[in-house]
Amino acid sequence: MKYLLATTILFSLFSCSVTSHKASLFSKGMSIGLDQVGMEKTGPIRFQKIIVADWVGDRDGLIDIDDPKAVAAGLEKGKEPIQIYFYTITHPKFGTYLVDSGVSQSFRKDPKEWPITGIVASEMNFSYLKIRQTTKEWLDAHPNRIEAVLLTHSHLDHILGISDLPEGIPILAGPKETTHTYFLNAFVQGMTDTLLGDKPKLYELDFPEEEKNPSLRILDFFGDKSFLVIHVPGHTSGSLAFVVKSTSGIHLLTGDSSHTNWGWNNNVTPGQYSEDKQKNKESLDFLKKVASQFPGIEVHCGHQSFTGTAQKD
Repeated sequence: MKYLLATTILFSLFSCSVTSHKASLFSKGMSIGLDQVGMEKTGPIRFQKIIVADWVGDRDGLIDIDDPKAVAAGLEKGKEPIQIYFYTITHPKFGTYLVDSGVSQSFRKDPKEWPITGIVASEMNFSYLKIRQTTKEWLDAHPNRIEAVLLTHSHLDHILGISDLPEGIPILAGPKETTHTYFLNAFVQGMTDTLLGDKPKLYELDFPEEEKNPSLRILDFFGDKSFLVIHVPGHTSGSLAFVVKSTSGIHLLTGDSSHTNWGWNNNVTPGQYSEDKQKNKESLDFLKKVASQFPGIEVHCGHQSFTGTAQKD
């Protein structure tokens, strides 16, 4: 009992929010249910997926290898090839938004000059990071006005490109993403603050009906059902996924609710990288229901876009 009490006290003392920057509430669009998402096969949005970098992750973080399906498949600890992306969402009326931020030009420098500590870089396997295109390089080639960046969540690998974006650009996160406390945040809060910038315009999206009715976790962002923002807690408290009705078809961006193709195809959650695997499983099940509404939907997992499955070493 004393050990449990001491552990609880230590957990409370060392838990903190992911950033010390304050976020304001951002209200846009309206909450809808799964029965209201529409069945269109295309939409008005121009959609692009940018492969930013090749990378590797620890398989037991990316996939719950203790799940019976993973055990049956023989998945074990080891390195899994992954990638980093950001996405562009261009609406004919409301302009261009980014989903996630890519990797900034600062990561072209010597690792000693990176805005993260050597310990964190080592833990995150950054020695394997092979940058294809920085956010600045993409912006230089595509000088569009960016209205805002929406974060699937605030883990470091999803905010690495913020410093390349125009100063003062709104950064939109999910509910309680910046305020929820978690003990691992104590080790990364300073770096998160740095990556977000000195005085970021940081916001948390408002899902006004979700607390009264959890099924209303979908936000019709533009009001025409072309871009749906889905609250999918589990990987982090404010994790988001997105349905994009584009000129090229329907796309589902799962964020890190599912890092890998194997995890998505087998309905197995991420492992050690998620804060709450049970909530993550509930969210993953919900995303499966969303995907079932759109035959032919293209699913983009958080860190894999190539065809393949997790491999045993």
